[in-house]
Amino acid sequence: MVDVPYRLVRNLMVAAAVLYCSLLLEAAAGYPLDVHQSFLSELGALDQSTSLWARAMDLTTGVLLLVAVLLSGRAVRGRRELAGLLVSTAAFALGTLFDALSPMDCAPSASDACGANGQSGTELMLHEVTSTIAGLGSIAMGVYAVLALRKAGWGGAWGRVVAVLAAGVAVTQAWLGLQTGSDVITGDDLDAPGILQRVSVLLVCLMLGSLLPALRQAYLDEHDVDRGARLGRSPGGVRAGSRAAAR
Repeated sequence: MVDVPYRLVRNLMVAAAVLYCSLLLEAAAGYPLDVHQSFLSELGALDQSTSLWARAMDLTTGVLLLVAVLLSGRAVRGRRELAGLLVSTAAFALGTLFDALSPMDCAPSASDACGANGQSGTELMLHEVTSTIAGLGSIAMGVYAVLALRKAGWGGAWGRVVAVLAAGVAVTQAWLGLQTGSDVITGDDLDAPGILQRVSVLLVCLMLGSLLPALRQAYLDEHDVDRGARLGRSPGGVRAGSRAAAR
């Protein structure tokens, strides 16, 4: 992690985490949609008063994460888990960015007419594709974040907490994708699991904001242990054999 401009990338990811958390926009707007029956992406529908704000937040999130990925590229150095994390973050960023550029015409949960007649054609298909890319990217991010932290020795209690967050992202996003995908494949009416999606989005935001510090600590700890081993030291920093000699 030495080659990464740490503070800049950390700040980019924290800003992206805040902007992606459309739960904040939903609360500020006074919960214009039913949280049980709507997707957060409906806040960006063109018939909603929150549309401009929601799309601007997603667009900026995508741009900030892509910049963070580009700045972090040199840190991979043959580490497959970090390479996977960067690629999946880029996929999530691109999906989120293009999701903002392909909004729905109207919010299906707010209008029966919209649900029946207002969501068809190229725009809807494009929105579904970009949302799927973002969803798959977030699942892969969670998986690779856990793998990277595990590979580096977790990085203490904080690293384990972030690993739990990342695992939660992977599980809830996969659950969400399976539930909505099943409705699409079977041709049933799309039953938005609103609470599940909001929990999942919150986990994504928390992971984005906390992942880089956890990775940095984990890889610094790994570097210190490796260096101690090369110097003939135990992981605690005591030269091998010194304890026996002192007895």
